[in-house]
Amino acid sequence: MINNKTQTLIEREFSKKGYYIFDVSKENKKYLEYLRSQIKNQIIKNFPLVKSKYKDDNEFFENIHKFVSQKRLNEFRLSIINSINNNKKYSDNYYLVAKEGLDILVGNEIAMQKKLNLSIQVPNDNESNLPMHSDIYAGESPFEVVVWIPMMNVRASSHSMFITTPKHNKSINNDVTFKKNTTIEKIFKKNKKKFNFIKIDFGQVLIFSPIILHGNTVNKTDITRVSLNCRFKSLLSPYDVFNKTHRNIPHFFRPLNTKILTKVGFNFINSVYEKNKKN
Repeated sequence: MINNKTQTLIEREFSKKGYYIFDVSKENKKYLEYLRSQIKNQIIKNFPLVKSKYKDDNEFFENIHKFVSQKRLNEFRLSIINSINNNKKYSDNYYLVAKEGLDILVGNEIAMQKKLNLSIQVPNDNESNLPMHSDIYAGESPFEVVVWIPMMNVRASSHSMFITTPKHNKSINNDVTFKKNTTIEKIFKKNKKKFNFIKIDFGQVLIFSPIILHGNTVNKTDITRVSLNCRFKSLLSPYDVFNKTHRNIPHFFRPLNTKILTKVGFNFINSVYEKNKKN
């Protein structure tokens, strides 16, 4: 159980950095192991010989590039994404892995993105680049967080994702939004020292604000990185903030842990709405 002092420290760190990394508790490790085992089983299903070659799970995921060609990588990734998203238990376990951090930063009456995302970044793959961006550009809500979970130990290098801090975010974002005759790549290169690559191990969870500029580069290491990501937000916080999109309930999010009073309130609103519609 996290005490008030620890909660305050976590909130301060998130406000200062725009992200927070925490260790999954012993009680919740089983949910994390479930996430990894399901992906591993899908890989073995496609490549049976791999099972005997890599006994250690960390080593298994680090060497995916040795048995999946870059040409087949996206097709392979999408097949795993479809598999995990067709399994409700998978998303339920995902939430339980991150719950401790989400309870502090977001709350326990929550909405979860309906589709989980999987990233497989193999060495020297130019097709998997995700240039510097803020998710707000794509119509996401500033009231969200992204929960990012690695399937192995991730180095603080091109093996990982890079992220800036609230301290630098505003000025860089102003360049992206208002500066003419430039590109995202040029702005990133100019501000490269203001970004840090995240070091995070299997057994840890990264929660970050989608407002904060982030992305990845070509993986110049000799190992693959596999990670999952999913968005969460407070159930009753705004969805379509800057423009109307499909990123709301029921299209993009599903409710979790809806309290009885919220249900009573919405039932009342819906009944009034239906009555007015008939009149």
